[in-house]
Amino acid sequence: MVESGSHQSIRSCNGDEERAFAALLAHARRERSMECSQYKDRFLRRRLTVRMRARGADTYQDYLGVLRADPGEIDALVAALAINVSSFFRDAPVFDALRHAVLSPLLAERAQRGERTISIWSAGCASGEEPYSIAIVLKELLKEEFTCWNIAIQATDVDAGALARGRRGRYPPSSFRDPQAEYVQRNFVLEDGDYTLDPEIRRVVTFQQHDLTRQPPPSRYDLIFCRNVLIYFNRERQSELVQRLVESLSPGGYLVLGMVEMIPMSLIISGRLEAVDGRLRIYRKRD
Repeated sequence: MVESGSHQSIRSCNGDEERAFAALLAHARRERSMECSQYKDRFLRRRLTVRMRARGADTYQDYLGVLRADPGEIDALVAALAINVSSFFRDAPVFDALRHAVLSPLLAERAQRGERTISIWSAGCASGEEPYSIAIVLKELLKEEFTCWNIAIQATDVDAGALARGRRGRYPPSSFRDPQAEYVQRNFVLEDGDYTLDPEIRRVVTFQQHDLTRQPPPSRYDLIFCRNVLIYFNRERQSELVQRLVESLSPGGYLVLGMVEMIPMSLIISGRLEAVDGRLRIYRKRD
């Protein structure tokens, strides 16, 4: 009898918490138009737990109270869901392939046509290490002609705080795998323990707040980087977002995803995309 009553109490408690969980998501949707149902359930609950611990909330109901009492907490929740973890030249093999299999032929093709324009989008850019890494590769490939090209790298993220750090172009040593690497010495100045990026690199990168799941792409691009962003969404949403990215590519443009992210096979079978390096998740949109 006691044991049965105990199980019933647990079920009731769990039911209350699930209702509070649903109310919490509804609050986020009202306040920031966040459609949290597109995230994988395990990921969403894990990130909520991070904020709950930070605010001393033991239950979803407690955290809902925090959200209602402190409007600023919703911004902290957005940042927690964004998971802005990055570093310069993260996943070195991807950037090696970017240099040799993507940017080198793309630049050569443009130069052959007498063009000096290239448009790139870094979606989910966090605090800017990725788009700046792309800009550094371009500078090293173009050398003294770098300033003669019209290079536009659009860096977007939902986290306004991360974007502000990117605009400053100032990074701690932890942002680099090797702070003594040659590219660091060539493109950064060490100031008070942090590394400040060369203004020549900074000028080609523009930061903008943008929600990939709700807003149309900012433009059309020759190259789109969207790495380690899709893995947090459910499979249906992933497919929709990849389709949207492909639509944002110019004919012959390149798409780079994270190495654990899968592309819908329909895009390969239909001939819209071809693999440049399937293992590294680098694809090209057919002309």
